Amino acid sequence: MKKILSTALLLAAVLTASAQEKQKYYVPQKGDWSVGITYNPATMVRDIRMQPKPGEFAGAWIEELAASPKQMFILSQDPIAAVRAKYFISSKAAVRATLGFNGSLINYKEYVRDDLAAAADPDTENKVVDNLRSNLNSVSLQLGYEGRLGEGCVRFVYGFDLMYSIAGGTMTFQYGNELTDLNHVPSTMPMTSEMKAGSVNDFQSKLGIDYGRPLKRYNSGYIHGIGLSVDIGIEVFLAERVSVGLAMNLTPIMFSFQPQAYTIYEGFSSLSGKVEQYNGLVSPGSNALLYGTENLGCRLTLNYYF
Repeated sequence: MKKILSTALLLAAVLTASAQEKQKYYVPQKGDWSVGITYNPATMVRDIRMQPKPGEFAGAWIEELAASPKQMFILSQDPIAAVRAKYFISSKAAVRATLGFNGSLINYKEYVRDDLAAAADPDTENKVVDNLRSNLNSVSLQLGYEGRLGEGCVRFVYGFDLMYSIAGGTMTFQYGNELTDLNHVPSTMPMTSEMKAGSVNDFQSKLGIDYGRPLKRYNSGYIHGIGLSVDIGIEVFLAERVSVGLAMNLTPIMFSFQPQAYTIYEGFSSLSGKVEQYNGLVSPGSNALLYGTENLGCRLTLNYYF
């Protein structure tokens, strides 16, 4: 009987120890690393577009940017998805870096009438190609600190980051019909065929140019943003070195500034008797101080520790 009781007690002790062992979760130590992906669905609702929407006509989207002489302001923001790396300085603290990027390089082409062929034969069906290249992109880099509480399956995490973002781009135009001293107004794709009100009058008075078309457009330039981001949330371990996280992030303050924006045009000058290139100023540059408690996001993360 004593043997049976002793065996039962020993077995119970082993099972209890085994159960306790199973309840232990991985705790990162000093010198450990973590890599992961962050996803912020709240960013998707903001109307900041670096590329056409699925199913949208590329020409219709790009025309909004190509035909407008006004300054574009692309606000730097927390990226929808980013890569994050963490280095642990202790079991409860880490330094981290997060990198996200987004953009598009669109090479848009459109047929227009071949002016040279039309001069020889008005009934010709010959076409040439106008080409517009749009290059818009954004990059966000965050460097910060992360702290954590608890060693169980679910842990409380908090942190802050210094954020630097840059966003913007250029548009370049190439035309099938050359602008010459004989062809002052060549056939051109509709979105660039005429300059907007105000610009032509300035060029007429200064350079004697009745018509101009853009060669390069810097409506946005590259906008820089420097800000502070904080977040709090939880981290849940699914396996020994794999976890998912959910955190609310807040950007309470950000300073953004933009350099001078301008467009390079070409046109025939009646004063010089030849084709000239000139700068059309768009903006001397702008800046903004953004602050408040409504600049919220929701970061989802998937992490692996090693």
